[in-house]
Amino acid sequence: MRNLGVSERETAYLDRALIEYSAASYYFEQAGHLRYCARVENNIGFLLFKLGKFAEAHAHLERARRLFHSLRDAGSLAQVDETRARALLAQGRNSDAERILRGVIRTLERGDEKYLLAEALATQGAALARLGRKEQARSAFMKALSAAEEIGDAERAANAALALIEELSESLSAEELREFYERADDLLRPAPSEIHERLRRCARRIIATSRESLRSFAESAFVCASPQTKALLAYAQLIAPTGSAVLILGETGTGKDVLARLIHQWSGRTGRFVAVNCANLSETLFESQVFGHRRGSFTDAVNDYVGAAGEATGGTLFLDEIGELSLSAQAKLLRLIEHGEICPLGAGVPERIDLRVVAATNRDLEKLVEEGRFRVDLFYRLATFQLFIPPLRERPEDVRALASHFIQEAEQRYGKRLNWTEECFGEIGRLPLRGNARELRALIERTYISSANGATIRPEAVAVVGLRRTQRAGFDDAWRSCSLEEELHHYEAELIKRALDHSGGRVTQAARLLGISHQRLSFILGTRHKGLLAGTPCERRRRSIIGAKSVRHTARAPRNATAISATRENSSFMTDDTETAAQSVR
Repeated sequence: MRNLGVSERETAYLDRALIEYSAASYYFEQAGHLRYCARVENNIGFLLFKLGKFAEAHAHLERARRLFHSLRDAGSLAQVDETRARALLAQGRNSDAERILRGVIRTLERGDEKYLLAEALATQGAALARLGRKEQARSAFMKALSAAEEIGDAERAANAALALIEELSESLSAEELREFYERADDLLRPAPSEIHERLRRCARRIIATSRESLRSFAESAFVCASPQTKALLAYAQLIAPTGSAVLILGETGTGKDVLARLIHQWSGRTGRFVAVNCANLSETLFESQVFGHRRGSFTDAVNDYVGAAGEATGGTLFLDEIGELSLSAQAKLLRLIEHGEICPLGAGVPERIDLRVVAATNRDLEKLVEEGRFRVDLFYRLATFQLFIPPLRERPEDVRALASHFIQEAEQRYGKRLNWTEECFGEIGRLPLRGNARELRALIERTYISSANGATIRPEAVAVVGLRRTQRAGFDDAWRSCSLEEELHHYEAELIKRALDHSGGRVTQAARLLGISHQRLSFILGTRHKGLLAGTPCERRRRSIIGAKSVRHTARAPRNATAISATRENSSFMTDDTETAAQSVR
């Protein structure tokens, strides 16, 4: 009755459904079947919410909530709360909805009901978008999309993509809008009716006619003025049609993603541009997400999934942060590049695939090859065409061009006009800009947000921003929220980090570089900069040695385990000579 009422828009069916639901709730309660009673109450609340009867809906949902709470059924309780959040969202109570959804998502992430998690994440994305928290909203929608695709639920995945377009269309570029639409369109095939199929064909025809405008839009995205950057773009355009793998190197924020999209645009390939961030994927997740999986290949794999490589058929697969891949994943990627073959999880035989691989990283791959953490054959296969984007501080002409571009964008976005003098641009060109174009954009946007319309930006403020290490500084008032202690703390951490990197994590050598004693540097690292030594090769060796000692001593004299633990905690750092001696003894 409910489904008929919704599909045919007949209130008589919906009224009948409410009567039957109410009777079912009464008889389940009389029979003592509280779980079924709670589920029916949740259905009544959901139906009343759809009818716009919010007060009655909340009353039934609260009853369902109390019943599930008494049964200690956390998963069903989270489902009721998700329905409550939808009702609150429909009433415009976005903050209340988002607060409830945070608890719902925490509960569902501990369970295995991925389809409920996907719905809750999509609802949270809508709440965050309406609260103006665009980046968090996008993250929630993308998580919902991934969760639904992971279990092969095409309809929920498509709903998440469409909700992202509906809620965030103003903050998406034309290319992103096209990509999300096509992703939802592919997930929803086959069309449920002839009219829907016609609508889809028309939408794709509109997209096809706008590809040329998208091409010019993408080309204008890489703003530059220096001869070296123009030469780099000319070379990228020259190699784009070849179809060979391309490796893009450069610091964070230099525009590697933008250049990869340009190469795809210039290549003339008719397929999609599909980006994968390798840093966010574990080894098994990388294989599933990139190469796809077959139904039944693992728990929750209820449908076949083509993977990012399959989605990029005929187009470009962009692998960002490729230096973070494990050696096993690198071997599988090498087979894709060399032979054009992938083997989805659960598939018996490899499959042929036509795509172009573009990879990017901000790490030194040659150094990783020397350390045995990156396959030499994969490196040379990727480096057939190698493009290096210099940091922004090495191309001052581009700093001026980018600053002007970001200022124009900010003026349109925030409806303000600030006075920028020529001296200001000169000072901006002298900034260190460790975050490159991304940092420059953030500085300019922060200035427009915090400045009054018509304010004058002074060169002295820009110079002070260049000296500061914290991220709160803006050109409008460089001294705002300034703390000398905090600035010195950041500067000290940066120097110590550079010294540790140069010495391979050896505290004694780093102390010599810094002109201080080993004891003093050990004290600093053990108090106000505890995280700097973690992850260095020397620290990993130290932990391995101490762990081995701990195991041996524990096996010989269990009663002294406490003393051994205390000794380990008291010896925070080892000198280089101590490490060598420990290895010799072992």
